[in-house]
Amino acid sequence: MTLSQHFEELRKRLKMALLFFGAATVAAFLFRTFFLDLVKWPHEWASAKLNLPAAVFVFRYQDHFLSQMKICCMAGFILAFPFILYQGLKFILSGLFTQEKRLLFSYLFPFLFLFILGVLFSYFILIPHGFYFLSLYGVRVGLQPMINFNDYVSLFLVLVLVGGLVFELPLVMVFLVRIGLLSVEDFRKKRRHAILIILIVGAILTPPDPFTQLIMAVPLIFLYEVGILGCRFLRREKACD
Repeated sequence: MTLSQHFEELRKRLKMALLFFGAATVAAFLFRTFFLDLVKWPHEWASAKLNLPAAVFVFRYQDHFLSQMKICCMAGFILAFPFILYQGLKFILSGLFTQEKRLLFSYLFPFLFLFILGVLFSYFILIPHGFYFLSLYGVRVGLQPMINFNDYVSLFLVLVLVGGLVFELPLVMVFLVRIGLLSVEDFRKKRRHAILIILIVGAILTPPDPFTQLIMAVPLIFLYEVGILGCRFLRREKACD
């Protein structure tokens, strides 16, 4: 394909992806009550554990609309993701050789699995327990939380996205070994350094309480070990070839 044909193909794929995203976002807006309840569940769980009212508040008129649009856009992206991914793959595959296509597909399904696993971990473990312990600090000294729903939605979406991305750690490790940038021995020797970095990353990406940081760090340490096992398997596979 010529350069102009590549740009035309990219324009076509972007147009289709935006069309699917827009349609899915509109559909999510029509069922926004369901998605609002889904987003509020971690807060309601934490509030119930502390015997606190689960009410959330908005402090500006525009926050009613902005918070709902954030949720609907995220829901729309998730609903349209298979179609968006298909459009992206159609564009990328047009410029790849057969061996490169096989390599891409070998990473595709592990990427999706780890991302979904990270999102589920954030939703069911990290976010509700993190909110519980953050609220607990105030309850112990008699403070009554008044949660700004717009801020809550922003934090919720960030933590869900972070959970999905950081769970890609084993895949990143295997990729670095595959391209020869690092080796299995490098990951083994630098295990202590890696654990320290994981603890620092957990502290940066999560709310500022030690318990939530540990909730994020422990599975990442486990995933680091899974990554080492994956790198060993890759090395054996290369040896067989």
